[in-house]
Amino acid sequence: MTNTVESGEIHFFYRTRLGVRQPSGRDDLERVFLALVPDDGKHARLFVIGRKHLPRILPGESDPSERHWLLLSMVDAPEAVGKALHPVRYDTETRGERQTSEAVPAGAGRYAIVSGDDASQLVYRLVAPRRPGPAQEALGIRQEARYVIAVRNPTVEVPGFPEEKPAYPEDIAGQFADERWIDVSDPRLLDHENAQLVLIGAHEETAPFSIPDDGRPDPFATFGLDADAWPDEALRSGTFAEPKEEADPVEARGDRSKGGRRGGAAAAKTDSAAGVAAALKGVSFPSDRSGLVRHAQGNEAPEEVIGLLRSIPDRRFETMADVTKAIGEVR
Repeated sequence: MTNTVESGEIHFFYRTRLGVRQPSGRDDLERVFLALVPDDGKHARLFVIGRKHLPRILPGESDPSERHWLLLSMVDAPEAVGKALHPVRYDTETRGERQTSEAVPAGAGRYAIVSGDDASQLVYRLVAPRRPGPAQEALGIRQEARYVIAVRNPTVEVPGFPEEKPAYPEDIAGQFADERWIDVSDPRLLDHENAQLVLIGAHEETAPFSIPDDGRPDPFATFGLDADAWPDEALRSGTFAEPKEEADPVEARGDRSKGGRRGGAAAAKTDSAAGVAAALKGVSFPSDRSGLVRHAQGNEAPEEVIGLLRSIPDRRFETMADVTKAIGEVR
């Protein structure tokens, strides 16, 4: 027996790294997003995709080793989520005012979350582009696919997953009991920022599940984006599009599409001390400058943090205190 938990529009976006004009692959991207807009149209969810691409789908049974995380960075009205996709101006302590590019749409379609006896699955089918191209191939976005999907118990540590935790109300938190993961049988699990999900590739086709058809999803209409100010090559031809950065930038305290607001978790995404500490979490000492930079890149640290680490003196660092001292020398 299966039950359709919810259905709606699914959209994919990417934001390029600072200084990259024409992306050609994942290394040129800062973030890749997945957005779900349930059919009631009252709210949208914006997820950051771990490793900046969907997990591979291997022949045969779903492979738990081929799994990626999703971090729910924002839950709000579709128009509010659209504003978070705009270019964002922000200040850094070392490089002054910076501006991110707009989040470029890379796919649009329909989805359903289906709960069964063994697991819940996310099932989707693209309507744009008609056929996946180089951009979709780089991001692991197929014409149609289904993935095993589960929600992480926020009280249980999972190596390789973000540290952010949702503030679930008691009735929702109680669903986890002692389980490490639970199925998405209750859509409210996906309505709290910082919720974390795992995706495991299941099958290249949506069958035997069906996806309710309710029109042709359009990211510009859904999120209130100006189609004339946003590149659409990835939707039309499947090629990576160069950001235009012509839309009015959002004057905000932080980029909510990165997960969280200023202070707390958001501070870990700036070139503040918290941001550097987050970027270097798990680093092995001693290390040299290049080792620190590689580790920060592996942790998907923002470009301003990586730039700061590249600017410190190239010497042997024995402890985190040595790194902090070197940062103080260049600030």
